[in-house]
Amino acid sequence: MSAADEELLAEMMKTVQANMASLREAYEQRAQLTGTGTAADKQVTVVVNADGVVIETRMDDEIAELSPEQIAEAVTKAAQQAFAEMKRKTEELVAPMRERHAGMPKLSDLLPGISNELNSLPTPVAAPTTPRASVEREEPGAARRGARGAGPEVTESSW
Repeated sequence: MSAADEELLAEMMKTVQANMASLREAYEQRAQLTGTGTAADKQVTVVVNADGVVIETRMDDEIAELSPEQIAEAVTKAAQQAFAEMKRKTEELVAPMRERHAGMPKLSDLLPGISNELNSLPTPVAAPTTPRASVEREEPGAARRGARGAGPEVTESSW
């Protein structure tokens, strides 16, 4: 390895160490974040933690005027809003790290013959936001099986 290569590698190691320290700090900051959502004219409020877990649900005294179905719908909507806010806050927190990562040399730039596929992670598949029994929700592998529900299925109503 040439002196220039060793210098580049040493600089890259410093950058990786700095990025790891930034990542640890971001994880600590993220753990303190919450997201809040409201629905039904602010009669329902849901708060989620950084992992999307509901940590608080509040309902206004006037909630009794709504039907159980309306309350359930409002709680679901508020929880989804809270999670969306949490996701936005997390994206804002990690954006600077993504920008730094984009400016770094790619592994394939340093090691000829390495596939470009190693430079990026696969994109996660978005989870459905509709109920499990919803017609709009497509199950994984449904296209391979043909019709939805063609395989064995257990639901609360099948007990």
